[in-house]
Amino acid sequence: MKVGDKMDFFEALEWKNWKILSDELRMQVMNQVLMYFVSPLKYVSDVEYKEFSLSGVKCQTFECSIDGERFVLVPGNKEAILGWNFGTQGLPVTTWDQKAHTLTNEYQKMKTNYHLKTTEDWDVFVNESTSPLRKVAISPMLVQKEASPVGTTYLGEFNLVTGEFTGEVESFLPIKNQLSPLFCVPESLEACLSFEVPNQLFEKNCYYGQLQLETDTYRLFSHQACTHQTLKQQVHDQVYDLLTEDEWEYVNGGGTRRLFRWSNELDQGNHYQGRQVTRKMSQVNMFGLRFATKRQGWELTDSDYLKLEKWTDTGIPLFDYLPLASYYRSRQILAKEKELSPLEYSYRKAIIIRQE
Repeated sequence: MKVGDKMDFFEALEWKNWKILSDELRMQVMNQVLMYFVSPLKYVSDVEYKEFSLSGVKCQTFECSIDGERFVLVPGNKEAILGWNFGTQGLPVTTWDQKAHTLTNEYQKMKTNYHLKTTEDWDVFVNESTSPLRKVAISPMLVQKEASPVGTTYLGEFNLVTGEFTGEVESFLPIKNQLSPLFCVPESLEACLSFEVPNQLFEKNCYYGQLQLETDTYRLFSHQACTHQTLKQQVHDQVYDLLTEDEWEYVNGGGTRRLFRWSNELDQGNHYQGRQVTRKMSQVNMFGLRFATKRQGWELTDSDYLKLEKWTDTGIPLFDYLPLASYYRSRQILAKEKELSPLEYSYRKAIIIRQE
């Protein structure tokens, strides 16, 4: 496949080449991606040309919907440097040289193993909490913009204010009556003042919902219990790929040599700089992808390695935010036959653009 006189399709999708392509050539490449690599059984819509930027790294690329879910085209990199072995290098001492205000089980366990007193202690802890430094070849890919709760299939959006549902109406109707009681406002004034809609809705083998505060809607999914093995098979059957650890680290941090995708700033205090850090942490990254920041669960990869984490803040910034590092590798061992809850585990689909 040719996109120009001197560059073929796969060369054009290499990050160093993609950055210098004209808008017209990028559009040609995107059209070929959708034509040759997305199953004809899938419905593609709302293709948009966008620019994403995070901490000085910019990427102009395409975002589209595939069967109602948003995907972003991420250019590849044949010489991506991933992993971490630099310890606390580049991080202010204040990010770790503090006293914990909450002695969580996780912190006490790590303190027993690593002491966590000197710079050297923290260097070892950080290096052993991240994947090894390595050079890998990453293929270009269409990547799901936001991770999905495990065992779920996206149905659509339910608006709390209007009560309207947009999406797969036939699949929504069987669970509509089960959801209605959850949103009934209490009759007493006292109960009304304390009434809050839940952040998550879950009925095993039935439905799962995530509250979107900014739009007063729930993202609704059907649910079917599964293990890691059955999930991988389901994703394959849907003609998608589950990201490998290498691919996950690349699409998270863009291969930049920073521990965190947004920079090495961790102070989220109530001042201008702190608010800027909070904003950068929560916004989409340089590829337009959104990653969790709440540390309320894990994101799955194709391997047994888990990304992100589930734990409570201690008040020590580096310890609290290390699970958000691009190269973090959870110490939790994923049992192959363990049933995975959507309240704790998520996954991200992709279409890998491989050169056969």
